[in-house]
Amino acid sequence: MELAGVTLAGRYELRELLGRGGMGEVWLGRDSSLPRRDVAVKVLPSLAGGRGVRRFQREAAVLAGLQHPGITVVYDAGEHHGFLFIVMELLHGQDLARLLAGHGGALPVARAVDVARQTAVALEAVHGCGVVHRDLKPGNLFVQPGDRVKICDFGIARPADASTVLTVSGAVLGTPRYMSPEQWSGTEVDTRADLYALGCVLYELLTGRPPFTGATVYALMRQHLEQPPPPLRELRPGLPGHLSDLVLALLAKDPAGRPDAQDLTRELAGLGVRDAPPPSSIPSDAAAGSDAPPNLRAQALRGEHHLTLSGHRSAVGHLVFSPDGRTLASGGWDKSVRLWDPRSGEPRTALRMKDSRSTGAAYAPDGRILATRNGRDVVLRDADTGEQRLALKYPGWAASVASVAFSPDGRTLATGGSDRAIRLWDVQTGDPGPVLKGHGGWVSSLAFSPDGRGIVGGGDSGTPRMWDVGTGEPRWELPRGAYISLAFSPDGAVLAAAFGGTPVHLKDARTGEDLRVLEGRTEGRTALAFGPDGRTLATGDDKGVICLWDTATGDQRLAIDAHQGPILCLAFAPDGRILASGGQDRVIRLWDIRAR
Repeated sequence: MELAGVTLAGRYELRELLGRGGMGEVWLGRDSSLPRRDVAVKVLPSLAGGRGVRRFQREAAVLAGLQHPGITVVYDAGEHHGFLFIVMELLHGQDLARLLAGHGGALPVARAVDVARQTAVALEAVHGCGVVHRDLKPGNLFVQPGDRVKICDFGIARPADASTVLTVSGAVLGTPRYMSPEQWSGTEVDTRADLYALGCVLYELLTGRPPFTGATVYALMRQHLEQPPPPLRELRPGLPGHLSDLVLALLAKDPAGRPDAQDLTRELAGLGVRDAPPPSSIPSDAAAGSDAPPNLRAQALRGEHHLTLSGHRSAVGHLVFSPDGRTLASGGWDKSVRLWDPRSGEPRTALRMKDSRSTGAAYAPDGRILATRNGRDVVLRDADTGEQRLALKYPGWAASVASVAFSPDGRTLATGGSDRAIRLWDVQTGDPGPVLKGHGGWVSSLAFSPDGRGIVGGGDSGTPRMWDVGTGEPRWELPRGAYISLAFSPDGAVLAAAFGGTPVHLKDARTGEDLRVLEGRTEGRTALAFGPDGRTLATGDDKGVICLWDTATGDQRLAIDAHQGPILCLAFAPDGRILASGGQDRVIRLWDIRAR
């Protein structure tokens, strides 16, 4: 359907296609009436077929009668020039299926239990209104920032007293991996079918796989009707026994053996579980070796998943915390810089950029100014409101800005770009200063030394150089190559350099000579970040793995299977307890880093 720019019912302008499914398309819309908000609009041609139209109309009617924080809110519904539409709240985040795929397997136990508990609370409201969802699955559970869960897609929901008949030649009303035995057998379906589906979902959250995985519909039907699921504790040792028993009760073949939503909520709230290691986790290596001096022997670390932030529509290429740690800025290849509350995961502001390379951002040391790349310009903004204060015009009709960094005193902004140079600017006036030339390609990575006297720039295919800011002369240079990421230790003594597919090098920042090379899982490094104490270096690779290293010994202290695909950026919070990671999978993850 070509609907971009169409305005439905004189008020809902369709702006961007968000997705397609069996029940039409979902569009990002703008409600032109008060309160002038963005909305999600589900659209279906009224000639799509009698059954489809009836299901669509039934979904609108069901949702209009459900009012609960855990259920998608419907604002309006109607018909416009041959199109049926439902106007709903626009949710930010991702569905549970995508979250699981991005996580690479099972969730931490406490998080899985909380997701299930919230879903049970919402189901209690749904069932209290006499409605059975009948298609509960990860794709219909939406996880918002702060892990707030909403149930979506009531397209095949019906009153609890309506029966469903399934035949081999007929349509399967539900999703086979999550359908209850009574749905498969064609007997009467009531609210307990939703509890069975939630049991399948919780099983998958805890083990990384559904309870039944038959290769065909008939194989799945037989398993759901006749076979017990594999014991959870065989797939995830250390899982609390009471939790395992509760999931198996939800998966009882006889509906009478399953708890209802109210009982389930009470049971989940009272579990008080601790996290067992997920089955797909990577064992962490030992802490600093016994040969290290006692004052340099680092404690073993653990990295617990804290939050997942979703909202970027493309890869996340840059992350930076504000100096007070209360805001996280992320830059995406979707032409946006987004500001988040890292404590709750709530989005604050989305700033639109001019091109997809505009992923860079930097905070001034006092936290009052946020610099963002914006095509051929750099914009200095009020860090709290995002309002523009000053624009720095990049010279050259085709030159683009690729990186930005503030000097430690906040008076100078450095930019690197496609003109193979580092440019220095006066932050107060916007006047251009010295230009440091000699790089062989894009300067896409910049770092000031902590004393402000030196600056190093790397690029996609250039020659990284350490420059003396006062004289504009190079101090030393690294061998020619694609240095994807560069980072100074907080004391300025060490420079970490990630060079394409080779191991990470820790260099003497005064001379450029190697201090040590990090051995182990170091190939394909794509991101670097020093912890605020300088003792820990975080690296991310193109397999989605984060490693934490002891910089004094070069020992690996922890490995985290963090993302699906390459990690493109890392940032420590100022207190060092939270590590943020972003990648090609379009999500940001916050990790609680603590000593064991």
